[in-house]
Amino acid sequence: MNGNGGSRTGNAPLYVLPLYGPARLLHRGRPVRVPLRALGLLYYLALEGPTPRGLLADLLYGHAQARQNLRVELHRLARALGRPAFPPGQDPLALPGWIRLERQGEGEAMEGLEAVEGLGDWVLEKRFAPKPAPPDREALLETLCGLSPPGLLVLLGTAGSGRRALARALAARLDLSFAEGVGLGGVRYLEAVDGAGVERILSDRRTLYVLGLDPGEPPLAFLHLRARYPPERMRVVALKPLSWPEATQGPLAGLAFAEAARVYLEAGGEPEHMRELLAAPGLPHRVLAQIRLRTRWLSQEARLALERASVHGGVFTEAVLEALGLKPHLEELERKGWLAYGNGWRFVREAERRLLRATLSPGQRAALEAQVREALGEVLPPARAPLAPPGALGEEALLLPGEAFGLEEEAGEYRAALLEPGAEAWLELFLEEAGVLGLEGRAMGLEDPPWPLLTLDQGEVGVLDLAPVFRYALPVKRGPLTLGLRGPVVAAFTLAFHRLAAEEVEEEGEEEGEEEGGGDGDVHP
Repeated sequence: MNGNGGSRTGNAPLYVLPLYGPARLLHRGRPVRVPLRALGLLYYLALEGPTPRGLLADLLYGHAQARQNLRVELHRLARALGRPAFPPGQDPLALPGWIRLERQGEGEAMEGLEAVEGLGDWVLEKRFAPKPAPPDREALLETLCGLSPPGLLVLLGTAGSGRRALARALAARLDLSFAEGVGLGGVRYLEAVDGAGVERILSDRRTLYVLGLDPGEPPLAFLHLRARYPPERMRVVALKPLSWPEATQGPLAGLAFAEAARVYLEAGGEPEHMRELLAAPGLPHRVLAQIRLRTRWLSQEARLALERASVHGGVFTEAVLEALGLKPHLEELERKGWLAYGNGWRFVREAERRLLRATLSPGQRAALEAQVREALGEVLPPARAPLAPPGALGEEALLLPGEAFGLEEEAGEYRAALLEPGAEAWLELFLEEAGVLGLEGRAMGLEDPPWPLLTLDQGEVGVLDLAPVFRYALPVKRGPLTLGLRGPVVAAFTLAFHRLAAEEVEEEGEEEGEEEGGGDGDVHP
């Protein structure tokens, strides 16, 4: 131990503040007699992070002699501990490293501290605040638990991706305080940083910073920070949308399939967007405000082009690019994270496109959609897959599972959750004989109707509508068969294979004989 209350790593006795049950300070499992007001000060620093002396003095005393009284209280605390809790002149005050908050336990939070004058309201607020929901990205959180101060974690994702919530969950998992903005100690979350902030972060040796950045071109200040920050203490993580299992175990837990799938697709898998849709069905105004704020970083011409582009989902053909006047602005819209190129230009996130489209006036939207229809010309509807006639099903036979892409299988049910129009999933099967394929399940798209489609490919391609609840019996030939889905859709289905009923087999044999025989004459070996 040194003279200012610090400690040597590894041999300093550890003091514990249990969050639940009677408020107390424990040393080696035994209570330490600490003045109640000083104990409240330690709990405040443990939960709120480093705090200026002036703010603590006002909170605890609230009169002209508040700072003097705070000095007296700190002296009493040092006497109770047998050592100074804080270095001389430290401001803001920070919880010593040899005192930690224990978040596990039973009972009410900080029982008894509500009696401390000035802290009562704060204690009750903490006690009755709703407990945070389980983290949306548990697997990712586990991988980040190896981080420690000093460090820099950069989270790339939309404002609805849960960047702040992940930073808060990380702080709780690491048993560190959480605060926002540049400061000293614990986990600090920020979404913007200037030149002065960059210098403070570079010189900070006590803080794990979490920087949330929007998609697209990073700000110049961050580029300067990244160039100078030690790479071994920095991690950059792109926050992808939640998977369907993550969403149904998190924000959408307990919802029926149809409602969960609708919210998942409308929110593009973004956790904060889902929560807002559940709290206030309709247009998510907070998410929309965040999107509009991002559009302000575009030139006015590119922003107007983006609004025009929002009327068209999927790939922009050359004709549609021309009709909507997008070509001069593609480079800027790609650089700022709105459009991407992959077998054609498209929106990076379908959910953002739909929100931008919703902001257009009905007249403007109708006029732009008419331009798109004219540019696309006549689009022929896809051929429908044939259905098996009644009575075609014979006995059920074994259907061996095939290779799946973009589908998860569990207990015989195949599931897919495709958020973007370009996303695809398919299942390849090989049928040992002709028969009838039974297909039944649930599905949800973004239109109601037209329904999402399932393609059936056995040399010839046909499509089926996937209503919210569907059931089909499909005639299939011997040989390879591919079932395909294209987003946006959430679907879950099961398959069953039936041999043809006896009369169907007889009719099929007669048809094959006619095809092989050809003419009316005799056939000789």
